[in-house]
Amino acid sequence: MTRSPRTARLAEMIARDFYNDRFDLSARGGAQGGAWSRMPEVLAVRRVQGLDPAGASGRTVRLFLTFVAAMDRMRDAMRLWMAGADLFESHPDLFEPARVRDVPVSTLQNLLSQFKVSQRHSDDSRAWSVIARTLASEECPVRTAIEKGVGDAQGLLTDLRTPRAGQPRFRILRGPKVGPMWVRMMAAPGGANIDGLETLPVAVDTHVKKVTEILGVVDSRKLSVDEARPSIESAWREGVAATKIGGHAAVADTCAALDSPW
Repeated sequence: MTRSPRTARLAEMIARDFYNDRFDLSARGGAQGGAWSRMPEVLAVRRVQGLDPAGASGRTVRLFLTFVAAMDRMRDAMRLWMAGADLFESHPDLFEPARVRDVPVSTLQNLLSQFKVSQRHSDDSRAWSVIARTLASEECPVRTAIEKGVGDAQGLLTDLRTPRAGQPRFRILRGPKVGPMWVRMMAAPGGANIDGLETLPVAVDTHVKKVTEILGVVDSRKLSVDEARPSIESAWREGVAATKIGGHAAVADTCAALDSPW
């Protein structure tokens, strides 16, 4: 017997309980209910949209999601996304690639640090600058997804990870955990029409590894996150493929629907 039937049932229950507000999220603070609407990136997007009386465009929202997601390395998600919204409110120009392209990295570093958006200030500010220059100068699948709201999941992951002259074009954002998470965010809450979301793996980090072990899906206790990632991705992919799971309409029935409940 394969592990798929049991993993499929677990995936069904996780998605059902999260999206139907059956999770006990009291430890996170705040009121119960509306689990998806209280996701950090969803709350931050709502703030960004509220700053524009006409409603921020999908492009603006996706640029905001892109730059802040690139700062997500072992961070408290709520603090990061609220800090990102604070930065957007004060310096919306820092989310426009053509404008930030020529901003000195030292200036970026000062602002990202001041607003508590960056954590590894030098690396994070360089990543922000590189991403801006890439988006300002290249016609590529990632830019198309942001600008026009269309794309293909695997094509986007490939583009994120394709270097230019031996150098990464999407520093940090191309990572094995952040990359799939970013693609999901383009669809929800970014509103893009992303084909092939069923091919996305779960976005594996230390927390997802631990949950997967506790649930008995994969025994990876003696492995690092990088060593365990292939087996964790494979297990959840098999489970989700063997069933139907709920989720936000843009990501239902895919591993991307499990991104938020973790």
